[in-house]
Amino acid sequence: MTFSRRYHIETRKDGVQKRLPHVLVGLKGKNSEIFIDTYALVDSGADISVIPKDFAELIGVDIGGPKGIANGLGGEVEVVNSKMELKIKGDRMTYDLNVPVQVILSNSKIPVILGRDGFFSYFRIEFDHANSRIKFVKNDIENFKLNNIKK
Repeated sequence: MTFSRRYHIETRKDGVQKRLPHVLVGLKGKNSEIFIDTYALVDSGADISVIPKDFAELIGVDIGGPKGIANGLGGEVEVVNSKMELKIKGDRMTYDLNVPVQVILSNSKIPVILGRDGFFSYFRIEFDHANSRIKFVKNDIENFKLNNIKK
C-alpha cells in the first residue's frame, strides 16, 4: 500500500516561500477523545517525534512524566517523553499509529516533527525533493519486527 503527498508551501518570516515535506495528520493523546488535524514536518534527521508543550496540552498528551534533556539543532531543551496517537490518511485507507513523542517544555516555535522512532517503523519513506513529493510505502510490521530484532 503506497500513497504520496505534495510538499506543503510555507511562507517564512522574511516572505520567502519554501516547499517542505509537511503532511496533514491527526494527533491526540491518551487524555483526549478527538484527533486535532495539523501539518507535521517529516524529518529523517530527527530521532523521535517532537511537539511543543502548548500543542501537547491541546491534544491531551500526558506531560506528567520525568523531565529530561534533548539535544537538537536549537541546542539543549527540557522535554518529557510520552506517546501520542497519529492518524495519517492514505489514498484508500487511514493509518492509526501509536508513536513515542518528546514534548518540549520551554516556549518554543518548533513545529510538530515526525521523527524516525516509531513513525518511520510503519513506512518506507521516499523524499522526491525535485518534484516536491513525499511517498509512503507501508511496511509489513511483522517482517519489520523480525528483521530488526537485536541479537
